[in-house]
Amino acid sequence: MSEIINNRQDRVNIMKSLIRQLHSGVSEDKVKTQLEHVLDEADYSDVFLMEVQLVQEGIPAEAIQKLCDTHTRVLKKHLDLQETPQTIPGHPVHTFIQENIALSKNASQIRELFRKLEHMPATTDVTEKIHTVTQLINNLMDVDKHYRRKEYLLFPYFEKNNLPGPPMVMWGKHDEVRDALKNCTAGFLDIKELSAGESLTYYQLAILPTIEAIEEMIYKEEKIMFPTALNLLTEQDWYEIYLQTNEYGYCLYEPEFEWTPEGGVTNPLGNVTSKSGRIQMPTGSLSLEELIGTFQTLPFDLTFVDSENTVRYFSPGKNRVFDRSRAILGRKVQYCHPPKSVHIVKQIVQDFKTGKQDRARFWIKVGGKLIYICYFAVRDENNHYLGTLEVTQDLSEVQEITGERRLLTYDGFSNN
Repeated sequence: MSEIINNRQDRVNIMKSLIRQLHSGVSEDKVKTQLEHVLDEADYSDVFLMEVQLVQEGIPAEAIQKLCDTHTRVLKKHLDLQETPQTIPGHPVHTFIQENIALSKNASQIRELFRKLEHMPATTDVTEKIHTVTQLINNLMDVDKHYRRKEYLLFPYFEKNNLPGPPMVMWGKHDEVRDALKNCTAGFLDIKELSAGESLTYYQLAILPTIEAIEEMIYKEEKIMFPTALNLLTEQDWYEIYLQTNEYGYCLYEPEFEWTPEGGVTNPLGNVTSKSGRIQMPTGSLSLEELIGTFQTLPFDLTFVDSENTVRYFSPGKNRVFDRSRAILGRKVQYCHPPKSVHIVKQIVQDFKTGKQDRARFWIKVGGKLIYICYFAVRDENNHYLGTLEVTQDLSEVQEITGERRLLTYDGFSNN
């Protein structure tokens, strides 16, 4: 039957039909058998296009996320033929792949440690060996930096090309890995003694599925996401990603070489070139340099989303609570949040637009700090909605304030 499949869309349609069967409950083995008899030439671009079209046709990203590992396994025979992309050192994809190598090495070390435990008596105290496992799992938690660079630097370019579906599915899988890693580390916190038998049970129930999820993400990146991105993005796009990568840090690897596209670049990240003149406002005026300096000095973070739900500005503070990069500018706000919270963001914006609400407040604990997040509806003098302002502040220092402190007790003041 594969002889009559003579174009890409035919292959994609067949894959969509089979994935829909998975979605309706048909067994993975049956679908896999059908696929292997029908397709001989599926590649990463077919898989990516399939996910795009499934989202466009109404299957929720969350549903595709649940089936993501399954349909990757079903298509593995064909994806295995896709080579890992080769780029020169310093290129963002080269860095991503080197990080994957380091993650895979850590995962292999964990597997090897537990293989050794299999040959020990079940009652053997292996607490010291588990300390080593804990450190390796802590290393794997560094994958958060790898994922954030994808989410905030790479995914926006898919959205700009009207391809938001697959990145949203992948973001959801990122969150699954993050949660699994947290659960792994939490499971070891209160343990004083651990036997080989108990360790192996915990490995099978929690650690092995987490390792496999990380490895499956590596496979999807190198067989589907990165090849697609290399075809989609321009050298200018990659250079802008490269320039902002340091803002997020690296995962178990740090590039040793600087990278510049061979063809050169122009106007990277839209640098400000004019600092003359003053910006007149109803209550005074500031030069552009003063305005930039003022926003840079504010003790809280600002992000502005316009009336069309597009991110237009964020303040460049030195100690931001949450990461922001210039790649976020021009991005729709719903794509700046994990899939599990997108519906809340949409509801807040909708309530602001209709006038139902003017403010939404939240406070959370992050690394022992109390973080206060407040969304405000921005309106003009006629009460027309202009956009949403997000204000984020670390309240830890404010919480410590007691009594009074007057101007004359300023630290730098001296009566001498």
